[in-house]
Amino acid sequence: MQKMEGQVIGDILKSISSFVIGIAIFLGIVFLAIFFIKGGVWLGLKVLPWLFIIIWLVLALDILIILPLGIFKKTKGVSAIGLVVSSWVYGLTLWFWALLLTYSIWGAVAVFIGLFIVGVGVVPIAMLATVIEGQWSILGQLIFFLFLVFGSRALGYYFAHRADELAYEAEREVFKSRNSSRN
Repeated sequence: MQKMEGQVIGDILKSISSFVIGIAIFLGIVFLAIFFIKGGVWLGLKVLPWLFIIIWLVLALDILIILPLGIFKKTKGVSAIGLVVSSWVYGLTLWFWALLLTYSIWGAVAVFIGLFIVGVGVVPIAMLATVIEGQWSILGQLIFFLFLVFGSRALGYYFAHRADELAYEAEREVFKSRNSSRN
């Protein structure tokens, strides 16, 4: 009988320990999320003014240099790389801006929810917040930046695919000319 009583108390102690550890882990995750949100907002406030300057320079480079390079066969690959890199610059700017908008309009809870939607959920939440608050011009700007992100990326991938096709055709022509000269 003595052994069974010790087993029950041991099981109770294990259950209590597991519960306390579970609470500690949960609180650790919550504090980590709060730290990440506050840190992200702090970083966004520091970085976003610079990113806004950078994206307008990148957009000017895209329009004046990168897009025209996509016209020519030999420079399509360079244009593809430039457009895809540009899309990441646009995306980073959009993400930080959406993070700050969501935080300023709806607070940390909305940012927390947005971050758990694959990390990019702050963008749709910022769009939803601007719609509900009637901030139509900001919504238009978010949509414009979203278009820049996906438009430049899609065009970059198209140019990359086309550059690969052209390189393959050129290799095939070289192969054909080598084989015809041997015969």
